[in-house]
Amino acid sequence: MSEHDENFRDTAGPVWILVGLVVLLAMPCLAGTIVWTQILTGNTIPY
Repeated sequence: MSEHDENFRDTAGPVWILVGLVVLLAMPCLAGTIVWTQILTGNTIPY
């Protein structure tokens, strides 16, 4: 087995928090991008 390193510091946590925030902020933008693309190209669904 490998030895236990007392000075080991896991730095992956903050990176995944940042990735999660970017994903959460980008999800509403995707829907808006689809709507604006449909409006600008004239492919809107009539209601």
